[in-house]
Amino acid sequence: FFGSVHAMAELEADVEACAGEDEGFEVSTSGTSRPSQPKISGCLETDLDSCDSCDSGPSRGKEVPVWRDPSNLGLVLHMWSSGFVVNGLAATSTGVLAGYLNVPSYIVNGASSLTGAPLIFSALLGALSDAKPILGFHRRPYMSLGWGIVFASLSLLACTGLPEPYYCHLPDGTYLLDAEPCNPSAALSYAPLMCCSLLATLGLGIAQAAGDGLLLQIAKGETEDRRGETQAMLLMVMCSGRFCASFLAAFGFNGKLFTGSFDQRDQLGFSQYVAVFLGPAALTSVSCIFLIEEKKARKGSMRQFWRSSFHLMEGRAFASIATYLFLSSSIFGIRTNAGTWVSIQWANVKIIQSQLAGLVGLVFVALGTWLTQKYFLNVSWRKIILGASLAIAFFDAIPQFLTIFDIIRDPYFYLGEPIAKEVPVAMMALVTNLIANEVADEENCAMVIGVLKSISSIANPLAVLLSNQIFGSFHPSITERQNYIEDHPSFRLTVAETYLLSYALSLSCLFFLPLLPSQKADAQRRKRDWPYRRHYAIIGCVVLSSAFLYAFVGDVLILDKNLACLRFLGGKGC
Repeated sequence: FFGSVHAMAELEADVEACAGEDEGFEVSTSGTSRPSQPKISGCLETDLDSCDSCDSGPSRGKEVPVWRDPSNLGLVLHMWSSGFVVNGLAATSTGVLAGYLNVPSYIVNGASSLTGAPLIFSALLGALSDAKPILGFHRRPYMSLGWGIVFASLSLLACTGLPEPYYCHLPDGTYLLDAEPCNPSAALSYAPLMCCSLLATLGLGIAQAAGDGLLLQIAKGETEDRRGETQAMLLMVMCSGRFCASFLAAFGFNGKLFTGSFDQRDQLGFSQYVAVFLGPAALTSVSCIFLIEEKKARKGSMRQFWRSSFHLMEGRAFASIATYLFLSSSIFGIRTNAGTWVSIQWANVKIIQSQLAGLVGLVFVALGTWLTQKYFLNVSWRKIILGASLAIAFFDAIPQFLTIFDIIRDPYFYLGEPIAKEVPVAMMALVTNLIANEVADEENCAMVIGVLKSISSIANPLAVLLSNQIFGSFHPSITERQNYIEDHPSFRLTVAETYLLSYALSLSCLFFLPLLPSQKADAQRRKRDWPYRRHYAIIGCVVLSSAFLYAFVGDVLILDKNLACLRFLGGKGC
């Protein structure tokens, strides 16, 4: 509000100053003289009445950056809360499901995939935000609605709580694993938890789809040499939210009841921990209504919107970008599933060590994002991805192979790898947003970024299923802990071979880098000059639908205890 008042005061002062000048008159077509048009920031020599760019929206040229503008505090809070809630809820999954309820591991994996299912529909949620304004606004109501759903689901989760744990335990939370279970039915009590988590993810998906569209709109209003700076700064804000959630989980939700390291009497219970997130969710929902600048829009035609969006997907420029993102996240995203036991059994990594490494890693995420917006906004995107991919493979390979062959088996040395590779990972994530800035049109910002997110959300579960199928054929099995306990030299070679195959697939993606534009000018040229063909959009929809169904079948089958042994899922066969 104060930002808008300040802007209007400056506008009136400029007009009065220009109107009071005695010079600079020009002759109109009717022969009468009138003052020349004053030059106002953001509108060069144009009529005030016809200047659409001098609105109250966040995309106008403002001296105050968006992330420091009080009138856009709601957008900043949205980004921080997104990181805080997502990381905070993710920190509970293993401790609650596998530790407290003693749910089988195949259900834990299936639950993780299912609770993330709403993000697959990011494109549809973004399209609704683009095409169907609520009370004249495209972003604010959807963001507020999404956070309202998050608040409702977390309230239900906090009030419902958890049953008694599966195993009997001491007062400090230490489980009596050798005794008979005190509550065997706890292993069947995961359904309400999954439903609430699924609802919370849906709310986050709605809010983030609209928020990402707003960020993309802001980016398109920036100058070409600094386009993406606002997104980078707000991604750093999100990173700070993730850091706060990880810190809370490491030192406030790390009791022995949830496979943690501390006395449970000194830690938060599950309901108390979830209740911490209610405040940010409620505050963000309200602030998205009153503390985000957005120009009121007219209701458009849904049919026309879908026609223009489908036309965008018909473009060879967009199809090449979508192809690269899908391949890099699916086929070339196949990873060995030996990492769990390599870290736990061979590197002896404990939960608290992993959490502390995650905290340090988030600092490096912020560093990588800052370096990109400061020095690499105008560097070739292909070079950034090339350098980042090589750096990730290098930093990952050193501790992995030294641990596998028992040269150095130290948890802190092993955990240095995920910290070091956080910088290139953050840089690659920002590059995806920068590409979206150039391929999106003004009227479909949320839909475009939603499509790119949907591609990743579909490709990642597919990569997990393919990884289970490929590496499930290795013998001895790399998923059985007993093989890591025995630690035979021949088994070490088998594990090393799986890592070599993973690196080979990952680096093979670099041969497809020409599918991506090199920079902003190249992206705009491709969008303008490259042809549009209907079959590009049709093939894209068919491939994504098939990949979704294939991965979804795997997620559903793995929830059935009698079918989890199928070779299709990476098992030994039933």
